Amino acid sequence: MSSTLIDPAITQTRLPFLLLDAQGCFVYLNPAAEALFAQPTSALLGHPFAEVVDAYSQEKASILVEETLTEGITYDWELNHPRPNAAPTLVTYTAWVWHTSPAAAPGVALIGRPLDAALSLASQLASTNQQLEGALLQLERTHAALKETQVQLVRSEKMRALGQLVAGVAHEVNTPLAFVANNLEFLQSSLETLRQLHQSYHDLLAHNPDLVRQQQDLDAQAEAEQIWADLDDILPESREGVTRIATIVKALRTFARPDETGIIAADLNSGLTSTVRIARSSAPVGLKIYEEYGPLPKVVCNPSQINQVVLNLLTNAIQAVQGSGEIHISSQQHDQQVEICVVDTGVGMDAATLAHLGEPFFTTRAVGTGTGLGIAISRGIIERHGGKLEFQSSPGQGTTARIVLPVG
Repeated sequence: MSSTLIDPAITQTRLPFLLLDAQGCFVYLNPAAEALFAQPTSALLGHPFAEVVDAYSQEKASILVEETLTEGITYDWELNHPRPNAAPTLVTYTAWVWHTSPAAAPGVALIGRPLDAALSLASQLASTNQQLEGALLQLERTHAALKETQVQLVRSEKMRALGQLVAGVAHEVNTPLAFVANNLEFLQSSLETLRQLHQSYHDLLAHNPDLVRQQQDLDAQAEAEQIWADLDDILPESREGVTRIATIVKALRTFARPDETGIIAADLNSGLTSTVRIARSSAPVGLKIYEEYGPLPKVVCNPSQINQVVLNLLTNAIQAVQGSGEIHISSQQHDQQVEICVVDTGVGMDAATLAHLGEPFFTTRAVGTGTGLGIAISRGIIERHGGKLEFQSSPGQGTTARIVLPVG
């Protein structure tokens, strides 16, 4: 049969394609079939298909031709083809009836799929699938990293803008605050002078009962004793309020313009020991603080700022424990990073509170007992050192604060 009557796609396919007559003899082979049988077309034309299979497949090859002519099409017939100086090749065939013309006797067309090629294709598909899964995983990680970077950028921009705002507010508040503080100091000292002067008037009038009675009547009408008592309460409260405002202003200024000096290669464990000693002074009797420090290299940082962060975390932990419980502070090295953990057995926090933790002016403490800047300032300090400050917590399960800093 002339190859010009065969579709070019058949001749070029890598799969073996062959045509048999009604007796099962070769009529046509494409180049892939010639390569499979290791014989040219001229040597096979007119020969039975059964000659190119091994002894165990010869009867099966004959049945394949017969059933195809009867059924019209057959699938997945596996035949073994011997090869010179090589292992036999197992091929899966699909066969169907073909006609060269309506008057001609029908023949059988077969297309085969060598199983070694199928296995190779499956292996390639599996490898490609693994590569795609790896690429997808990397894409997911990259996406997560981009989202985290976006969050960090938004937070950094918010903090920068807020820093500019609070720097201006702190400056504007600080000057009149100094006036108020100085005036309260003057009032406090003047109050003592007035009290002594008032007492001196009483002493001078003591020899004249009528004047004493008049003075007492005037004091009663003016409620002098109550005024003195109120002044004794009001002035200290006012001074305490001014001190608290000054503390907030100082925190705002630290938040806006943190100290960048004092960068040295520091022994963090030594600083942790000193900081815990300070924290213990404000801890209730029933609270235990345990220390577990691993060997650390010197860390390039501002040690006073790191100690400030740790003290803030310890103070928060002491307040969370609420009287009795435990706080564990530890340090260890992981590769080129140093990790400091403060773990408490306190009340813990829910997810909503954790989501807002570190936002400026957000606090879980009672009104008047916290500025809401401690964690924000602490996180800013750690991030400026190239590290990160993380929290894990659940209601009733305590809180873990984790500082990670680069060694260099």
